[in-house]
Amino acid sequence: MQIKIIIIGVLVSCSYLIGDFISKIYTTRHKEVNEIIRILENIRSDISFGLYTLNEVFNRIGNKKDFSLSNFFRCISDDLTKNTDKTLEEVILFNIKNLQKESYLNDKDIEELKEVLISLGKSDVSSQQRVIDLSIENFKKTTLETKEDIEKKGVVYKKLSTIIGVMIGIILI
Repeated sequence: MQIKIIIIGVLVSCSYLIGDFISKIYTTRHKEVNEIIRILENIRSDISFGLYTLNEVFNRIGNKKDFSLSNFFRCISDDLTKNTDKTLEEVILFNIKNLQKESYLNDKDIEELKEVLISLGKSDVSSQQRVIDLSIENFKKTTLETKEDIEKKGVVYKKLSTIIGVMIGIILI
């Protein structure tokens, strides 16, 4: 009987942890979208002053350890430095696959980020700033969606998985 109670306790604990993990995925995505907004604001300010090349802009962002996406930008900077025969678009398309694996951003977020990064350096400064501002506004709308996902889906998954664990425990008794 004691072994059965211990197994049920472990089962309920594991189901709670699974729900908590899924809930944290939504929270992490929200943080990453907010981080993209800060990164785009940094890029906009660096471009507006005109003191940095795109390689230097990506390197500066890649060196900021407080960004979880800094590795992505550091890889872009490194590839631009090493592979001078590749265009910015080729480097971004190559590295975007790693971003999909390493982050919790969905395809729409990654596509938006890819489009704004590819557009850099193809027009004058004011046009680039407008594109960045438009992307920032789109990501701000996305943050509202991610916050709503945290409040609705994250809480539901956490509670649902705990309830399922309790129900299985009751069935085992």
